[in-house]
Amino acid sequence: MATPKEALTGVSQTININSDAKASPKNKPIGNSDTVTFQNNDPNNQATVTFLGAGASEFSYNGSTVSSVTVPAAGGTAGPLTPNNSNVTVDYQVSMVSETGGPFSIEVGTGPLQIDIVDDQGDTDLPIAEIPNNGSLFFNNQVGNTATITFDKPNVMFDSNGNSVTSQTVNGGSPGAPLTGRGTDQRVGYTIAISGHPRRVETGTGTIKVGSN
Repeated sequence: MATPKEALTGVSQTININSDAKASPKNKPIGNSDTVTFQNNDPNNQATVTFLGAGASEFSYNGSTVSSVTVPAAGGTAGPLTPNNSNVTVDYQVSMVSETGGPFSIEVGTGPLQIDIVDDQGDTDLPIAEIPNNGSLFFNNQVGNTATITFDKPNVMFDSNGNSVTSQTVNGGSPGAPLTGRGTDQRVGYTIAISGHPRRVETGTGTIKVGSN
């Protein structure tokens, strides 16, 4: 779970946005007391950075929580943005004219990405997610029935004992145990079945990207 931050002074970190709406680096680790600034290297077009899922309330600018920021063209910047909580991973996407890139991730401290299961059909608020190599995530079940998450291949997601996880059960109204993703440019798909509602996640959703570079 995310932990409220202490008021300490950290390092100013920069994420570059390129002309193809790609962030560099795609997975950015920052310290709990660091700030982050987005810089747009496209000479002509502004970019919009939108924080996704539970991460929509995890950053502030000038004391106010922001769910998105606009980054002016030609070296323009947005920030510094301050994390609202320690030890949390946040996903975001970048939009520029007709291009959309992401999701990309910012890992604040060493915390997990939260993926919410939002309805009794097994849908999530972050159907395509990104975490860094050795980053972590957990499924937060917001519905009243038990959810079973089934991954489509082994040796990408691991439990706290280092065992490969291909299936995880999360009780209704509860967070699941954190899982660690390992690898570079790995992808693992998943389906979610809710007890009493056997429909699976729709085709094209339920993907976790690990260690994109």
